[in-house]
Amino acid sequence: MEDGKPVFFVGPWDLNAELPCVPQDPAAGSVLLVESIAKGKALPFHRKKLVLVLSALHHFARELANRGYDVTVLRARSYVDGIRQQVEARRGSRVEAMKPREWGLAQALARADREGTLGAPLRLHDDGGAGSHFFLTRQEFAGWAGDAPKLRMDTFYRKMRRDFGVLLDAKGKPEGGRWSFDKENRKPPPDHQPPPVERFPPNQLTRSIMERVEGWAGRWGSAYGFDWPVTRAQALEALDRFLDQRGEGYGPYQDAMLKDQPWMWHSLISPALNLSLISPREVVARALEAWRGGALPLASAEGFIRQVLGWREFLRGVYWRQMPGLREANGLQAQRPLPKLFWDPSATDLECLKQSVGQVLETGYGHHIQRLMVLGNFALLAGIRPLEVSHWFWAGFVDAYEWVELPNVHGMALFADETFTTKPYAASGAYIHRMSDYCGSCRYSVKQRSGEGACPFNHLFWSFIDQHRPLVAANPRMKVLLRTWDRWDSEEQESIRRSSAEFLAGLDEAQTGWSFEDDAC
Repeated sequence: MEDGKPVFFVGPWDLNAELPCVPQDPAAGSVLLVESIAKGKALPFHRKKLVLVLSALHHFARELANRGYDVTVLRARSYVDGIRQQVEARRGSRVEAMKPREWGLAQALARADREGTLGAPLRLHDDGGAGSHFFLTRQEFAGWAGDAPKLRMDTFYRKMRRDFGVLLDAKGKPEGGRWSFDKENRKPPPDHQPPPVERFPPNQLTRSIMERVEGWAGRWGSAYGFDWPVTRAQALEALDRFLDQRGEGYGPYQDAMLKDQPWMWHSLISPALNLSLISPREVVARALEAWRGGALPLASAEGFIRQVLGWREFLRGVYWRQMPGLREANGLQAQRPLPKLFWDPSATDLECLKQSVGQVLETGYGHHIQRLMVLGNFALLAGIRPLEVSHWFWAGFVDAYEWVELPNVHGMALFADETFTTKPYAASGAYIHRMSDYCGSCRYSVKQRSGEGACPFNHLFWSFIDQHRPLVAANPRMKVLLRTWDRWDSEEQESIRRSSAEFLAGLDEAQTGWSFEDDAC
């Protein structure tokens, strides 16, 4: 090819030929994908997550090459270094890329462009709007949010439904007369098992990457047993199978948890969606088609669409609005180091934690209630430092990137940032007992608040209420809990405090030896 043409940098989250970082004309310039050594070492990433990203990246490069593109995959010290090498090799006239998903890479690219170290001017395409990663541009979200000190997802979700004409009747009102059917979608586990989930055995390319990654030191979990979708065709198949076979149960049972059932009725499309193998617009369109065709009840369709059109868009907007301060947010002044049990499930005898952490270790996945109401709830009640919890989520989950996990962890799970949450999502063992089968085989009694054998979630919960009394008293959704606490005599209260203190003192701190470098790109 001729020199002096653009270099099109495709980030590992941009794996879709419809994005503007891929030229429509294969002769328009060279396409570059980078394996960043610095990024791969920045956190103790789960090996299955690394396999997912690398396999999807190499499959995408192969697809583009088969379509006549001039494609290069570079293993470089950093993304910036890889781009610089390609510009020098091809004497590129400019660099075209999507706006990066994460703050660290955005800063690195901006600095390199400002200092001229990329070797060519940088042009960034918006990551939101038609044909892109998200429904909205960052500017559109910022326009909606304005200078408001508090943001509310339900208000934003209604705006999105109206703006994009989703689940509205002929009069512009919400289908079924309500914006949310969340109350219908909180049923405990049923007697029957969830339908089987379509998995994707690795081909030779993926197997070769698994062998590479399995030998990398300082990573978590195993690459073996990997079976996530790594191509657009597989991602679409996974989405369609979900809508056809499990979507009906997703609504009522989306919060349920069962031992040895990691997938339940969930779609499992977030890893592919966050790599752009599929787009949010086509996910919503296919869900609407399934609802219109009768395969998806309204409550299930609404609950699923809310996660994509509402929550996903909302968190991405919050992330860019709050960065970089969101990283340091710690509204409850939590200071406990991350316990060993988050890396080693054998370090705990709480069945719910053992199951949830063990599942992440095995698969790189846990659904939203395991994340929020088991793992996040425990971290909240135990007062664990938010950024350490955030790093663990980022490293451990195959679908986690900072733009989505940081606001989820710091805002929803740990109440470290109150901008977009109304209360801490603290709960006792009763919630976990109601929504799972974990407690039946646990050595602790979920009906006991304190003393020997009491469920730690119980005394940790009530100690949390006591410790954060001013916050609880000021919150209309929580202050009733103080009346319950105040009805107990001092002996009962002291027994709860003592049980909580003894449990927390017995937590082993994680001794990983890893140095977190989350801005490494």
